[in-house]
Amino acid sequence: MIENKPVTYSLSKDESRLVFRTANYTAGKGSVLHSDIYNREFSSWLASFTCAGIIYFFLVMSFGKEVVFYAISLVLFIGTFPLFRKYIFREQFLETVIDRAEAKVIIIRHGIRKKILETIPFSDITGLWIDTQKTEIVNRDGVEFVQKISAQHHTVIPGFGEETTFYSLKLKRAGRTDRTIFAGSSMQEAISVYDEIKEFLKL
Repeated sequence: MIENKPVTYSLSKDESRLVFRTANYTAGKGSVLHSDIYNREFSSWLASFTCAGIIYFFLVMSFGKEVVFYAISLVLFIGTFPLFRKYIFREQFLETVIDRAEAKVIIIRHGIRKKILETIPFSDITGLWIDTQKTEIVNRDGVEFVQKISAQHHTVIPGFGEETTFYSLKLKRAGRTDRTIFAGSSMQEAISVYDEIKEFLKL
């Protein structure tokens, strides 16, 4: 078994099967709420805080203010945070399984539940290629506002407000839309995955 585990993806293979897994399968930086500010940990924290707040409000409205209700809310907040992070705001992964024995590629999304998105026969695959996409700053006023607030709080957001080039690795299919299986800002990573999969598919 050969294994390679960089930061943004994992790839394992043997003689008949290659499994490629990544959380990076869409090209784009998202909204002005940068991932360094609004991430899954913050979302889990916010959901836990909201849940604890609702319970505390219900208890106070029903029984009046009691010190024990603070303790209950705190325990609820601490207890629900890991649950929200693990089951609700968990990372979504795209898994590409290339099966030589079955002569097909299976695309699977792992999130709250596992879902097979597509099964592609080898006969439908005509190539593998890397597409490039450069993001542009649409709302410069919004970017400047966030940067100003960050500076006031002595916080630096790496890469925020900068134009970025994304490299998308796509399976080319005859007569159909190409299937993206990886997207990231590192050209070297895209090339490395391209080389591995192209060699395995013998394209």
